[in-house]
Amino acid sequence: MNSKQEYIRQTTERLATRREVVQVLGTGLIVVVVEPLHSWQEEDDVVSAKRPVLRIELTPDGGVVLRTGKVELGQGSRTLLTQCVAEEMGVAPSKVRLVMGDTDTCPDDGGTWASMTTPETVPAVRKAAAEAAGSTLHEPSSWKVLGQSLPAIDGRDIVTGRKKYASDWMPTGVMAAKVIRPPYYKATLESVNAPDGVRVVRDGDLLAVVAKTHREAESQATKVAVSWKPSRLSPPNFKADSEMPVFVEGARYPAIVKRGDLAAGNALTLKKLKSEYVVANIAHVPLEPRASVARWQGNKLTVESGSQAPFLVRNELKQYFGLTERQVRVKVIDPGSGYGGKQRGECELEAARIAKLARADVRLAWSREEEFERAFFRPAGVIEVSSGIDASGKIVSWDFHNFNSGASSLAPPYAIPHFYCGFHKSKSPLREGSYRSLAAVANNFARESHVDELAALAGIDPLEFRLKNLEDARLKEALERGAAKFGWKQGKGGVACNLEKDARLALFVELDVVKTQVKLKRIVCVFDCGAILNPRNLRNQVEGAIVQGMGGALFEKVQYDGERILNAKMSQYRVPRFSDVPPIETILIDRRDVKPAGAGESPITTIEPAIANGIFAATRKRLRSLPLMG
Repeated sequence: MNSKQEYIRQTTERLATRREVVQVLGTGLIVVVVEPLHSWQEEDDVVSAKRPVLRIELTPDGGVVLRTGKVELGQGSRTLLTQCVAEEMGVAPSKVRLVMGDTDTCPDDGGTWASMTTPETVPAVRKAAAEAAGSTLHEPSSWKVLGQSLPAIDGRDIVTGRKKYASDWMPTGVMAAKVIRPPYYKATLESVNAPDGVRVVRDGDLLAVVAKTHREAESQATKVAVSWKPSRLSPPNFKADSEMPVFVEGARYPAIVKRGDLAAGNALTLKKLKSEYVVANIAHVPLEPRASVARWQGNKLTVESGSQAPFLVRNELKQYFGLTERQVRVKVIDPGSGYGGKQRGECELEAARIAKLARADVRLAWSREEEFERAFFRPAGVIEVSSGIDASGKIVSWDFHNFNSGASSLAPPYAIPHFYCGFHKSKSPLREGSYRSLAAVANNFARESHVDELAALAGIDPLEFRLKNLEDARLKEALERGAAKFGWKQGKGGVACNLEKDARLALFVELDVVKTQVKLKRIVCVFDCGAILNPRNLRNQVEGAIVQGMGGALFEKVQYDGERILNAKMSQYRVPRFSDVPPIETILIDRRDVKPAGAGESPITTIEPAIANGIFAATRKRLRSLPLMG
């Protein structure tokens, strides 16, 4: 055992007997979790050990408290994890209470992203609950609570308006802050002139007004004269500015995925096809803009916000202010959705900086316009695909290059003997980051559009062509069941499929095209993610993702010139409306013998290519850029 390992062993043993843990023993049985080994960090050759935290606690009244670093974003994780505890411990769901997203009291379960709550956190919680109950895990065949459509734990409070979200959180005695933004996307602050009675704080280019109420802060901000020097945005050239893909062993989304040899595949090719596809930047448009409350007590910082990644935000705050993890606490107030956009600590950091300068507890709430202008966007990108088919209509070569958009869902689900898929990092004039499914929408749009083009090149029905080139039995079943429900006939509509995050998806869409307008008439989706933990919630996730994907497919696009975002208002940025949504028929395949996969992201990846393929079926015109109507 080396010195580092010995230090970790001794420190862990010492932490496990600290008074802060012993004090809770009187409340009942507990399951103690030392924060995961992957969270151990080295800083200047000093190992920073993690303190133990409670996962499950039995209360004297027969209740159970579960603590998790995951966050309820509207995707149903609070209800799902409640079901896990109730199932394994044999208690009523009403006896289970969740504490979520508190970096001081919850284990670090990773950010709420990538559909990882079901495949990673659910097994950890079920195991802890079974250990607390002194039993083994319940088999899916015997589930009594899991596998059932338990209504949302806080559903009544949501629909009655009693539930308070992060944007509702305004503790008494807290000052309101309003950041004074430049009228440009990027700018340098040159001068400030504030009238008497307006309390202004400045830290570099961060300029804000602090007042007793939000309305007062907004009003006073308009009275401050500010001069900004704009920086121009250069148009992107993703291919010219790109880097060669680099394979990293163990990466969740490897930049290179390959099989066989492209030269050998090209030798088998009878017909070749090369196409280019483009995806635009789009905004997250969460149901509520972000808000944060920051409090300093000496060198201890506490931030309450609607983050979907509290431990990541804690790390950002720690690094910016030069603090330790014990000096920073992030507590999550349930956010009104995030879609990947609330992973970073932009608002939290601004609130903490302002609070430190003002020497007061401060609440900062972003406006809808700030969400459009100051948050990051889904990456834009260009995707090139070169392929070849043999005389039988089998895809024998596949050369796929994504420039800038991302590496998720690079690998084709088809039985292609020779393929290369690579992600090329590039440069963008806009801030870009995670969006629901990451780059899986872009990559599957290009892939499934190209497969449709290959089917036309081969003169084969698009459904038959997909089935001919698939070996995955579950994905083939999804396509076949969807086709039967839809009543598939070539030329009637569009089809697309995917194997994403271990879920199998098939989607069929019927539509009308009148001049430049597309009207969706009907959608049939088949979704297979293994064992279903809550059917109603799963159906909600699938259908919600499809509706969200309709926006990026048809009209969502961030517009900007050399200096400004041009559509930074809800009146200017088109999102799906009730009138856009056709009847959606969802078939869920429940496989109790298969480990459940996540469902928050994957359902959004098939609607875009299905619509594009449907437009081609109706008009014989191939559209290769998202949004299709923009």
